[in-house]
Amino acid sequence: MSEDAAEAAFRPHRRLFRLSTILGLLGVSGLAAFGRFQAAVALTLGAAVAIVSALWLAELVGRFKAPEQVAPARFDWKFGLKAVLRYAFVGLALWGALRVLPADVRWVVVGLSTVVAAVVVDGLRELLADRRSGTGAAQ
Repeated sequence: MSEDAAEAAFRPHRRLFRLSTILGLLGVSGLAAFGRFQAAVALTLGAAVAIVSALWLAELVGRFKAPEQVAPARFDWKFGLKAVLRYAFVGLALWGALRVLPADVRWVVVGLSTVVAAVVVDGLRELLADRRSGTGAAQ
């Protein structure tokens, strides 16, 4: 994938990834403020894995867009290998995080949910903006 294509695939999701990072940092800051440093590390590891995985998924979905030129469909073995290796890396990163921090599994899971929380917050923000402007489906 060229750099221009990768940037084009990432551009619509930039706000979502920024919001995921902000939510993760808020959680880590709150835990660190209460002296729960091991939990803060677990949340950081979970959030980092979730954000990187979401970035990879955005790139993967961007690759499935219809090509501008009509070309015969073919299987790209490099693409398949990269997808398998990416998710193997995510699995190994999670396995390593849970081996290093076994008592803080719940904080790793909370970190993994930062992208989902960002999607929910972004959806609610758009819903409220649509209601204010009077263009939403709820009207």
